[in-house]
Amino acid sequence: MKAKKTRRGQGALLVFVFVVALAGLAGGFALGEGGPSGKPDAKDGIVDLDGYSFEKSGTLSLEGEWRFSWGSLRQGSGFDRTIRVPGIWSGQPDGQGGRLPSQGYGTYRLELRHLPTESRMLGIRLPNLSTAYALYVDGALIGSKGVPGESKSSTKPYQMPDIVFFQPSGNSAVLTLELANFHHRTGGIRSALVLGTPEQIKRVAFVHEAREFIVLGCLLMIGIYHIGLYALRRKELDNLLFAMLCICVAGRMSVIGEGLLPRFVPEMTWTAAGRLEYSFFVLSALSGFAYFRRTYSKEITRRWTFVACTAAGALMALTWGLPLLESSSLILYYQAFVVVLSVASLYLLIVALIRGREGAALSLIGVAGLVGTVLSDIFFYNGWWRAPDMVPLGLLFLVVMNSFLISLRFSRTFAKAEKLSAELRRWNGQLEQRIAERTEALHAAEQSRRQLVSNISHDLRTPMTLIQGYLEALRDGVISDPEQREAVIGAMLKKAEGLNELIRDLFDLSMLEARQAQMTYELVPLPAWLERLAENYRMEMITKGIAFDCRAHGPAIETACVKIDEGRMDRVMSNLIYNAIQATPRGGEIRIEARRGEWPFEAEIAVLDNGSGLLPEDLPKLFERFYRNDKARNYSSGGSGLGLAIAREIVETHGGRIEARIRPEGGSAFAITLPIAVRMNGEEEQ
Repeated sequence: MKAKKTRRGQGALLVFVFVVALAGLAGGFALGEGGPSGKPDAKDGIVDLDGYSFEKSGTLSLEGEWRFSWGSLRQGSGFDRTIRVPGIWSGQPDGQGGRLPSQGYGTYRLELRHLPTESRMLGIRLPNLSTAYALYVDGALIGSKGVPGESKSSTKPYQMPDIVFFQPSGNSAVLTLELANFHHRTGGIRSALVLGTPEQIKRVAFVHEAREFIVLGCLLMIGIYHIGLYALRRKELDNLLFAMLCICVAGRMSVIGEGLLPRFVPEMTWTAAGRLEYSFFVLSALSGFAYFRRTYSKEITRRWTFVACTAAGALMALTWGLPLLESSSLILYYQAFVVVLSVASLYLLIVALIRGREGAALSLIGVAGLVGTVLSDIFFYNGWWRAPDMVPLGLLFLVVMNSFLISLRFSRTFAKAEKLSAELRRWNGQLEQRIAERTEALHAAEQSRRQLVSNISHDLRTPMTLIQGYLEALRDGVISDPEQREAVIGAMLKKAEGLNELIRDLFDLSMLEARQAQMTYELVPLPAWLERLAENYRMEMITKGIAFDCRAHGPAIETACVKIDEGRMDRVMSNLIYNAIQATPRGGEIRIEARRGEWPFEAEIAVLDNGSGLLPEDLPKLFERFYRNDKARNYSSGGSGLGLAIAREIVETHGGRIEARIRPEGGSAFAITLPIAVRMNGEEEQ
């Protein structure tokens, strides 16, 4: 029976890892493909913008059927066929029963009709185009990268996203794009051109660049941090390998996408950038595999590392020894190398998890997510679907999992330190009284910490005692009935879930108190937030027979926005609402009201109930850790005693405040005051 349960657990684990990898893959597909946008597409080389407004509908991706002329540049183009954009040339019909090759040159043509009159100046964002292009509007050149030509010798390759602006002479314009590729394995347009007003196009370019800067900066900082760890402790070679993984992924990201590295180093040629891309691709896979091979060295033989290094060396030699066209044509070998090492990493982590290695579960989840994004990246560069470069995001996910692993190791070290601290406290209790008098200030802090440890110990010991009792009963055969056994197992799981919730709350509270919790602030319309809260809790209120209302009072509040981390503020409201539900009997009433605060630029959101209410002596202590106003330290009574303390820290992090009141008519009121960030009509309020 035990072996069967073990096999079931292993099977469930494999399914979970597979699902995580597919989730990363599907995420890339969803981001790349998207759904129907309702915006006009190109049909037979024409985009009809009649009735379209850039101000209302935003930018427009110039996707669909462009007119196309293969084997001729602008002057001799007959545009005898259409071609799907975005899409690479390879595999596209050539109009003669065959398929277009990857190398060659051609001209795209798209007519824009009924251009909106609201903005006479327009802009276009051009993605990376393989591998040299010139863009004309109504016959006038407005942008180019490299030099497109009719042969390899007359073509100068260069890839870089760009934005161009033009002013149509009438209500229509004709885009003509000369594109040539003689230096890379694939030619064509992988990503769509984007049309919009100059401000919109600049914003799109800024968002793309900022996103890459942020991810690139994060990866470089993490890599440098691990290099510092390795410098302090040379025995920890895995820190150096993890730093190499971060730096190599960051390096590859810097030469593709927005081309940040070639922008900083204008002297870098397109060929050098391409070789760096393939080199970083190989080295990132090698360093990632070597990192996990080093961390879990007993799960896979050292021969794998030797084979991986040999294969990586051969690929690096091909990258720098062959022309880029030939080396890029061997992309399947590069991708096979990455896939094999990814599968090997998953295998050794699964084996490590089965053998109970420390942190294997977290590493496995992180690697599964990274592998999913790697597969998405491979599919994109083979032209099998459209997706953004998600490998850096997958690596950031792996970094988060690795951070959890480091935290796990540190927590065990802290447990040993706490044990030594307990011994020191016992010894300090035997010191002379004058020592205690000289450390009176420190004694008060120690008392507070001791109370916290006592509360945590109680909340941990009580469920652990129950779980131990259940396990002893199962071991001794006291519980033999299958239904009772299932009930006991369910009770133990419930206690374990309570322990996990307590630990999670403690971690969140400590991070919030240290102001180290990561916050994602967004401008949220206050009425929309209240309406969503009402929808989330209305059905539960109806089920419990409690009248429920949620509204904003006053025109100023009805048009106000607050700058909040919506997920964390939802947690605050959830805590307050569920506290109100517990205190309110059937037939009672709970209201959420938003109105102006005491100061002009504040909004007060209050949760009101007519339940059992609060005692005056409870008010100063409600937001303390582990305080329960029923005075009963009974773990099963519900709640960890940390909810209101966490709520206070979240609200204060937002620059607000929270307080509890006793309503004169009965019941309680919990009021949150937040600064109004902006009115929805555009009037600023700080």
